[in-house]
Amino acid sequence: MTIGQTMNISRESMNNYQHALAVVSHNIANMNVDGYIKLRADFATNPTYSYGNNVYANIRGLNGAQISQITSYANNAAANSARGANSDAQYYYTLDSLMTRLGDITDELGENGLQASFEEFFSAAQNLSANPTDPSARRIYIESAQSVAMKFNSIANSLDNLQEELVGNWQQGATIENSEIYMSVQDFNQGLERLAELNKQIVIQGANNSTGLMNERENLLNNLSAYVDLDVEYNKNGSVDVKMGDVKLISGADQLVQLNVTAGDAQTPAIVQVEKLDGTLVLSNANSEVQGGQIGAILDMVNTSDDGLITISGMRGKIDELANTFAQEVNNTQTYTNGTVGAMALGTDPNTGEQILVPSTEPIFNLGNPITADSISVNQNVIDDPNLIATARVDTAVDGWEKNVGNTDNIVATAQLRDKITMSTFGGANNVTFEGFLTYFAGEVGLQQSDIKGKFDTANALNESEQTNLQSITGVNLDEELADMIKYQRGYEASARVFNTANEIYQLLVTLGE
Repeated sequence: MTIGQTMNISRESMNNYQHALAVVSHNIANMNVDGYIKLRADFATNPTYSYGNNVYANIRGLNGAQISQITSYANNAAANSARGANSDAQYYYTLDSLMTRLGDITDELGENGLQASFEEFFSAAQNLSANPTDPSARRIYIESAQSVAMKFNSIANSLDNLQEELVGNWQQGATIENSEIYMSVQDFNQGLERLAELNKQIVIQGANNSTGLMNERENLLNNLSAYVDLDVEYNKNGSVDVKMGDVKLISGADQLVQLNVTAGDAQTPAIVQVEKLDGTLVLSNANSEVQGGQIGAILDMVNTSDDGLITISGMRGKIDELANTFAQEVNNTQTYTNGTVGAMALGTDPNTGEQILVPSTEPIFNLGNPITADSISVNQNVIDDPNLIATARVDTAVDGWEKNVGNTDNIVATAQLRDKITMSTFGGANNVTFEGFLTYFAGEVGLQQSDIKGKFDTANALNESEQTNLQSITGVNLDEELADMIKYQRGYEASARVFNTANEIYQLLVTLGE
């Protein structure tokens, strides 16, 4: 190897170590930047010249080393695993938050809410049976019925408000644009648009020259995974393909589709759709493709579930069922008739002005098909005239039945509805009372809330572990960077000494030649 070669190789070696030190400095400067993926300088042998089997000539053909490329410590498998964990954690975080809000509404079913109103109603019926002609007892009975109706109304209103906040009112389609799911879908679409643009820039610049863009893309993919679970495939040209379930969203530099959300029906108030960028519909209902993330949690919480999850619409359905059954049972007792036996209200004898019994035809609660929690209300005619309450039940075939105003068989039957098995807790035969149903349902919501909280804690712990693992692979470790800095500095110093020594020898030879 000639002195000139030695000087050239050592000079280039100093340049290499100088560039490598710059990479280390860049890593240290960005060590606190979220999502930053550390870089490394890859060394490679410079092209050499071969002179057959001539050893000395081949030695003269050596050209030292070069930095072939600056690459990142990106780990695609670890990144995909971390994104999946992030999606699960965000799903259960959102679900846990929504279950807390649903639990607050469920509190209205308990001892200070609907259950208390039921107790007051049946107690009022029992008290009325002790003195069926007492106007005050009749008024209290009506007020207790109104209390039950208003509590149902309040619960329905709370559920509707929560659902509208999340996905709008399905009966008023325009309200969806003010909902949480709509905003999330819009943010997700903007992320897809930026992702396609990053892919394009990375392909144009080349993966080795796009470390900053690739860092931004990894952060973006992580953010998108918080909305919905994604399947990311890395391409050889540096771009990525992205799928949501079986729906391909991104293919390299091209954004193929975007998401849209529209109103559905009472059972499925929100429907996520897939459409082309020009608005052409590709998939009218993509709810089954949306798994995990914030959007998945909102859909699961508002739409009727077939996996046992108590959702907003499911809870609303149960409360509607309870309101309808309660109102129908009370109404059926109020207007009871069986042959010549029937429920009787109070009337006035037109001749004597005395109170007498008259057939009961006015229901306590307004009729509906069916009656729902938001529609249940007390019949205004009964409010205006409490004498319409049917306290008696007599056989009209018996002489003088109309005089039996002290009869309380019908109001007693109403009070006994408290103990009647009227509701089902599992969708089969009736097995609980009204209050038993409330207790059971509130308990089920509490158990589900506890279960989801546990799943969130597990998912969150796994997410933290996956993020830590990814950070350990791709993140900046100050000890490692300092070790590399010392290594490159020592290499630079050694190369400088070789260069100086070769230069001194060269200068000595020049002097001797003179």
